[in-house]
Amino acid sequence: MDFGNLIQQAALLAIPLILAITLSEAARGHMAYWQGDKTGWSQGRHTWNPANHIAPIETIVIPMALFFLTSGAFIFGSAKPVPIDYRNLRGHKQGAIWVEMASPIALFVMALLWYIALAMLTAFGVQEVFFIQSCKAGVMVCLSLFAFQLLPVPPLAGGRILLFALPPKYGMQLARIEPWSMWIILALAFFQILGPIWMTPIRNLALAVLQLLTTPLIYLFN
Repeated sequence: MDFGNLIQQAALLAIPLILAITLSEAARGHMAYWQGDKTGWSQGRHTWNPANHIAPIETIVIPMALFFLTSGAFIFGSAKPVPIDYRNLRGHKQGAIWVEMASPIALFVMALLWYIALAMLTAFGVQEVFFIQSCKAGVMVCLSLFAFQLLPVPPLAGGRILLFALPPKYGMQLARIEPWSMWIILALAFFQILGPIWMTPIRNLALAVLQLLTTPLIYLFN
């Protein structure tokens, strides 16, 4: 892939990527508020405004650097964490599980919205390449982050959900790997385990669900 194409793809990915990263974190803050914790609200983080959740390095620099270094093969990032006091959550474990589920749920919903937008553009015969490619990028980014977030390694959402769902004895054992989580993820990626065994199957399954959910809408406008 030449550098010009990478620049073009980075421009298409920028907005969907920033929205996916920031709004999925905002969803965690809102879920925490609904579950009884007002820590994020008291610090002005109870908002859907993406600007309030951007961490320049983690949200913009690292994802774009990874994109260019891997020629678009691997990308992830994070937002400025919404402060959450898990002691305030209703139901404790159940509340914590809902909070951690909020991020992947938000990513799936955003992927669905991008997919609907793409279907509508196609149905109405819109030929503007930028809009079509932006929608495709939005679906790809959201589903990739959705699959990545579900990886059962804390502090990712999948790992946190598993941590809170397990009996305390096993949850504590899982929590011990958190300091090594980045190295575990990098090793999985380096040995080409992360993509073929985890990311691709989950992304394809999620895409199939999107197609199933939008079939009635597509049929209606065709």
